[in-house]
Amino acid sequence: MADLQQRIDDLRAEIQTLSSESDQSKIAELERAARAVLADAKNTPQESAAQALFAELARLSSPTSPISATVRGLLRRARIRIDTAGDDDDIDEAIDMLAEAITLNPTDEDTIELLMQAGERSGQAAQRVNDLFTRHNIKRRASAAPPEPRSTGETRKTSTRETARPDMGNSGDDDTPSRSDVMRSTGSIATSYPTSAGYPPPERDIDNPRDTGVSRRVPGQGAIYSSDDIDDLLSEMTQRYYAGDYQDVVDLANRVLNQNPGNATALEYRQKAEDNLIRGVVPDHRIPFEARVSYNRANSLVRAGNYEEAERLYREARDLAERSGILTWKDAEQALLEIQDLALAREMLNEGDRLMVSDNWSEALRKYEGALRVVSNDPAAEERIDKVRRIMTDAESVNVQLSMLGGTLADQAAQLQNVLNILARLRQLLPNSQRLAQLSETANNRLNGIKIQINDQSQAALMRATNATSLEERLNVSNEALALLELGVKLDPGDTRLTQALTETRASVSDMQRARQVIERSAALISQNFDNELSQARSMLSGLRDYASDTRYRTVVSELLMRYVERAQNAVEDGDLAEAEALLQMMREEPFNVLGRRTEVNRIDNQVKQMRQRALTRRLAVGGGGIIIIALLVLGTRGTWEPLVFPPPTSTPTATFTPSDTPTITPTPTDTNTPTATFTPSDTPTITFTPSSTSTVTDTATSTSTPTSTPTPQFLCQITTTEQLNLRSRPDAQSTRIGFFPARVVAGVIGQEIGVDGQVWYRISFDLEGSRIEGYVRENVTILPVGTPCADLP
Repeated sequence: MADLQQRIDDLRAEIQTLSSESDQSKIAELERAARAVLADAKNTPQESAAQALFAELARLSSPTSPISATVRGLLRRARIRIDTAGDDDDIDEAIDMLAEAITLNPTDEDTIELLMQAGERSGQAAQRVNDLFTRHNIKRRASAAPPEPRSTGETRKTSTRETARPDMGNSGDDDTPSRSDVMRSTGSIATSYPTSAGYPPPERDIDNPRDTGVSRRVPGQGAIYSSDDIDDLLSEMTQRYYAGDYQDVVDLANRVLNQNPGNATALEYRQKAEDNLIRGVVPDHRIPFEARVSYNRANSLVRAGNYEEAERLYREARDLAERSGILTWKDAEQALLEIQDLALAREMLNEGDRLMVSDNWSEALRKYEGALRVVSNDPAAEERIDKVRRIMTDAESVNVQLSMLGGTLADQAAQLQNVLNILARLRQLLPNSQRLAQLSETANNRLNGIKIQINDQSQAALMRATNATSLEERLNVSNEALALLELGVKLDPGDTRLTQALTETRASVSDMQRARQVIERSAALISQNFDNELSQARSMLSGLRDYASDTRYRTVVSELLMRYVERAQNAVEDGDLAEAEALLQMMREEPFNVLGRRTEVNRIDNQVKQMRQRALTRRLAVGGGGIIIIALLVLGTRGTWEPLVFPPPTSTPTATFTPSDTPTITPTPTDTNTPTATFTPSDTPTITFTPSSTSTVTDTATSTSTPTSTPTPQFLCQITTTEQLNLRSRPDAQSTRIGFFPARVVAGVIGQEIGVDGQVWYRISFDLEGSRIEGYVRENVTILPVGTPCADLP
């Protein structure tokens, strides 16, 4: 007994001296010794002391002990810092963590290896690592293989290999048969069962001739045991296991295996109990209420993101459990490790956010990836990684597009618009980014340069269009200017000058397109060579004075002039002076003025003048002959008309008999000896001539006449035309055409007006095929008066 107590005291002394300095291999060696002592102390007064010693040693060897957990957390954070290091500050922080870890455990190989890796980064880091090695008396190794990384939840299991224990004075007896000898002698197959250190393997008692006092062996029949006692032990072992008394479970399992070697239930429970002892597993019902409350509050704070307060409550829960006799609480230790990881991930995310603000996107990405390595599947880290990668990709695309900008102005403007859209999207993610602001400013400056180029090129195109002589050329250049102005307005809708120029250019292009259509339509009408079509073509071409320099326009006008020259030549040949003069007047008006003085027109003019002179000569000759004939007739009939004109005087008045029921109108003679005729409605009208003197000459006529009524004139005058004219609804050449004023038709003039073009317009009315037609015609050389000409308008 004294020897067993001495062994327990020696082990306790070694555990106390090596609790904070020894490596895991030394602790494992002490654990095997403690198992042997625990086996020897069975059913002795030193059993409880041996059990306490074994529990303390299991706590020290467990990876979830406070010191080892703290060291492992520091190593994990330092390793991530080194892997994701972007500058010397990260290396310095990693060395600070490793310095704290090596203070807790100076012999930890992983800490030393990480310190050596950190020292290779820079000269300053190497100096700090050398100082730490010198301070803790650590010898630098020449080369060391990198340690295998261990996960957070990794647990180390103590080897369960058997250790030979003294067999109650028979440990050194050579006559004791070995296991292989026993198996060979009995002819049975050697079967190996798992067991605890310090306890005999269960198969050793199979075919063991030594009587243990509990069971009896009959040669060739194996051990004899009581099944009731084993059932009671198994039942008690199960209760102790679920109660959390794992050391009692190990003892009961060994007792069962001593009576029944190879019992599967005892072997299973002993294995699970030993694993729980090593890993520090504690049943929930043994955790104190106060510790459980602190633990649950810490879990709530973790979900809320308050990691500092959660870590404090986890430590408080662990301390409460230790004061209640629970030396190792796996859940609390594991929670402390996880909270350290969460805090480290939060710290790295915050560092990444600061780097994003300073536009150091690549380093921020390294920080976010490091945070994701600490806490896998962290949605905050994954979201930030996706965000920074998208920003880096879009920013690189913007730089490439700005550097590769080319093509036409429209292509460049489209590329810059795309760049600005990308930058606008990025600036929503990083509103305070100076890098994105510089890219936006560069894109805007280039866009402003393109606007200036568009303005200059559009103005130059409009100038070329103004100076162009061909309508097609003007239209093409104007379309080019129109496209540039539309692009400029699209880039800057608020530019009023560009908007006004765009409106004017559109109107000009539309007018030129209409003029081109009019020219083509006029050419088609001229080719038909009818009077109505030629007149319509002349009207259409008259409104295109602005395009007088166009070759196509001048060609069409020249062709129209030839048609009129042919008709004028035919009129001259036919001796139709009015027709020739009307055609000549047309050839002197629009649109023929653009052609200048033509030889054909001059020749027709000379011929018309000659015809006019001949006509005048004929009229004078006819007039003179008529006057001579009239004079001769007057002289020859002088005796007849002279008494009538100059009647002789008479003193006999003549009474005029007038019926009483018929009024007689007797005009008063004037001083001019003009006889007055008085018509008396009767069967025989009497004409009374009353001279201006007092004498009256009465001549009674025997002829009978019937008076007729003369209608009051309804027209100002009457006109006709030598060719068919357009009949308009208003005195305007652009008004609606309601019909035609046919040639050789007499029309009455209802009124005269001055039209919008400054010319005289006649409002006429005439009958055509039983219908009354009214409208306006413009005064020209083809309109001739019928009877009394119309009065001139002021």
